[in-house]
Amino acid sequence: MPALIPFAFLATLLGEAPARQMLDRAGLPADGTPIGHLDFWRLLRNNIDQTGDERHAIGPQTVPDGSFHLLLAAMRLGRDLGDGLARLAAASRIVWSDLPLEVRQGHDLRLRIAGMANASPQHSLYVEMVVVVIHTACCWMTGQHLQPRRLLAPPSDVPGTGSLFALLGCLVLRRGNAVELVYPASTANLGIIADRFDLWPSLMFETYRQITAEPLARASTTEQCLDLLWQAPLDQPTLAAAMGISVATLRRRLAYEGQSYRALIGQVRQQQALAALKTEVGLEDLAAGLGYSEARSLRRATHRWFGAAPSQLRASEGRTKLRR
Repeated sequence: MPALIPFAFLATLLGEAPARQMLDRAGLPADGTPIGHLDFWRLLRNNIDQTGDERHAIGPQTVPDGSFHLLLAAMRLGRDLGDGLARLAAASRIVWSDLPLEVRQGHDLRLRIAGMANASPQHSLYVEMVVVVIHTACCWMTGQHLQPRRLLAPPSDVPGTGSLFALLGCLVLRRGNAVELVYPASTANLGIIADRFDLWPSLMFETYRQITAEPLARASTTEQCLDLLWQAPLDQPTLAAAMGISVATLRRRLAYEGQSYRALIGQVRQQQALAALKTEVGLEDLAAGLGYSEARSLRRATHRWFGAAPSQLRASEGRTKLRR
């Protein structure tokens, strides 16, 4: 079961005195005791009903109740989840002018919120809530218990930070100055099947209840490694550090899954080299991008993988294009 929401999260988000008052009005312990995720959801919904502000007085201006409804309506028009998230992001620039969302598709599907490096503690926690609520919306819209690949977020010492991210069941990497929720590329093609849109608050809450009751299993060590290695040719110590484990633990977990670092980095390099050889990238640059010290090492690798030199593979690709 995911961790409870600590009082520090509410106190940082709303202020200590208002947080205690809200808890007391809801009949929940106001003595600093952690609360459950469902109570947390209800508490914030009550606060929106009472204040009419979906931003909970966080931010430069009030966000009227019903604004998120408009974002969901835009998302519901999508032909699939990737298109739906792109529509939601476009609408966010109107509805949440100070919190623009970006959606990127390619090797994966990413929901991104930039400009978080100097965010206030309240803003950081609010963004954490936004990410988890949008994830809940994605699960509801597709009717599936989606498994994110990972979540990227800036390093933070804000009290209570990460309490909601625990629900995502994925690797959380603390780096950079943006928050990114990353799904497998195939997730973008999922159909949007949500019906009874008029009941969305109740249906979203039910989806959130299911997520809290059935926390997602973490991706395998092999999947996590492949995902990170696709981003950059990390050496083994750097890869282990990015996953928050020691090199010895990384080796042990991969061995348990019948894999090794050498096999995985080789697999990624092979696929990336084959794709890159179809472009005009110079061999030295290509070798450096794949983590090789020199082009000669890449030549030896392509002989081992494909039985041919890079120049032969490029010539073969050129002949194929001419035949087309």
